[in-house]
Amino acid sequence: MKVVLACSFPRDEKLGSARTPLRLEPELARLGVEVVSLFAEDLPSAPPGRATELSAPLRMAWAVERRAAGADLVDIAGGDGIAYFRYARVRRPRQALVARSNGLWDLALAGEDQLRKSSLKRVASRLYQDQIICRWERGAIRSSDLAVFLSRCDADEVVRRGWRTRDGVSAVNPGVDPFFRGDTELAGRKDVAFVGSFFHRKGSDVVISVMTELMQERPSLGLTLFGAGMAPEAALALFEPSVRSRVRVERPLSARELAVHLAQFAVFLFPTRYEGFGIVTTEAMACGLAVVTTRTGAGADLVRDGQNGSIVPVGAVAETKAAVARLLDDAPMRIRLARAGMELASQLTWGRAAEELVLLYQRAVSRRSR
Repeated sequence: MKVVLACSFPRDEKLGSARTPLRLEPELARLGVEVVSLFAEDLPSAPPGRATELSAPLRMAWAVERRAAGADLVDIAGGDGIAYFRYARVRRPRQALVARSNGLWDLALAGEDQLRKSSLKRVASRLYQDQIICRWERGAIRSSDLAVFLSRCDADEVVRRGWRTRDGVSAVNPGVDPFFRGDTELAGRKDVAFVGSFFHRKGSDVVISVMTELMQERPSLGLTLFGAGMAPEAALALFEPSVRSRVRVERPLSARELAVHLAQFAVFLFPTRYEGFGIVTTEAMACGLAVVTTRTGAGADLVRDGQNGSIVPVGAVAETKAAVARLLDDAPMRIRLARAGMELASQLTWGRAAEELVLLYQRAVSRRSR
């Protein structure tokens, strides 16, 4: 089977969105699939400004069309597949089409802090996102043979909305790189880690409130932000002067470097408002951190409150603070949850993800051939 695996992300493993296709490519090849992968660098040059986004489906269609002749299946991430899918339905009717989602765009938008924009900008942005970006995403999902999501909750949401029937959607949880796993000491750990862009949708406001209060109460407690996506001084300025000296903002790290650093922490705090999956959650579990997160993405699919982590309501500062404090104060409970999380993460291999995906590909190809 020949498969084109395409996305408009840069070929950079530091980006969680790019890491999934980068890890799946060799595993699919191991299973006998001929894979042609496309990343942002393989698309035609983008015009500047907003036109970069607006031209993405056409640039994607041009790049895929040249490489997909003879392919059994084309798998394109997000709404960027809309133009090629419509072309292929006419010109390549026997080719199976998969719409791969890294998260539903309108749900991600709902988690942003819109109050920072003026009323006019909010209205204009919403119209643009709803009528163009979200419409492309919906169109790609509807016109595909199969829509594949990173979490079951997103697949369920698409069915609930009536975009696809149940047999037209599926979910494949991403794997965890083996170097995140290890027999690291759990008993002597302290401090809290956050991984990801430090903005409103990821729960930055909750992290600031919770950790400021906890660090004021606990003079030895520290917080480290990994992959904050902003200058260290800008991130530190968000915290009270009294605790800034105990907030560390790490430089961008490779996945291997992140694994080494995470293994030193006790608690992973990730009060995100929405995730397509949130691979950092399972990576933290693999490293032996007790996870505090919300019921979205990996939090919904894999984290079981009180069994292998702690689930808190979105935006709930008091509940989140209490959950983190319990883990810091009750070492036996923290270690029990951490060990259960490590056991779960050990089952999330990229080989398993590729095997699940190949079965879905075969089903889509068989359905299209009929």
